[in-house]
Amino acid sequence: MSRHRYYMFQSSMGWVVLLGSERGLKRLSLKPDPEEAMEGIGTNVDEATLDAEWFAPIQSCVEAYLRGDQRALDKINLDFDGSPPFFRAAWQACRSIPPGETRSYAWLAAEAGSPLAVRAAGQAMARNPWVLIIPCHRVIASDGGLGGYGAGGLEVKAKLLQMEQTYDLTR
Repeated sequence: MSRHRYYMFQSSMGWVVLLGSERGLKRLSLKPDPEEAMEGIGTNVDEATLDAEWFAPIQSCVEAYLRGDQRALDKINLDFDGSPPFFRAAWQACRSIPPGETRSYAWLAAEAGSPLAVRAAGQAMARNPWVLIIPCHRVIASDGGLGGYGAGGLEVKAKLLQMEQTYDLTR
C-alpha cells in the first residue's frame, strides 16, 4: 500500500495538485490546467491514494494565501526527505524572503552557504517541489529580470509578485 496521498483543486491562480507523505507535503504543483498540474507531481502520484480530508488544512492555507494572508503558507510542514543538502539550504533561505520582496540568485546562493553557487541556486529554484510555499517567484535575476517560472510561466510569477505587493501589511 502506498505511503503517499494526493489531492487536486482549482485555485484563483490555476490548478493545484498536492502530494504528501506521513512526514508532510512532498510536492505542490501549480499549472493552468489539471493535466499539466498532475504531470507536475511526477510518477509518485501513480501509486498514491486520493485523500481530500488529509489535505483540507493545506488547501485552506493555500487559499488563504491567495486571498492575501501572507503568513498562511508558513504553517505547512514540508517533507525534505531525499533532498540534496544545498537545495534544502537554498529552499529554506528562499522561504525566508518576505512576501512582496525579491532577492537575487546570488543572494540565495550566499544565504544557502555557497556564495559562488549562483547556478546551483538557480537549479534549486527550477527544481522546487513546493511552488508558492518555497516562494521561488520571489527570486529574480541580478539585473531585475524575472527569469523563469515553471509554475504557469512568467505571467503567473509577475501576478504573484504583484498580488503580494498589494497585501495588507498589517496582517
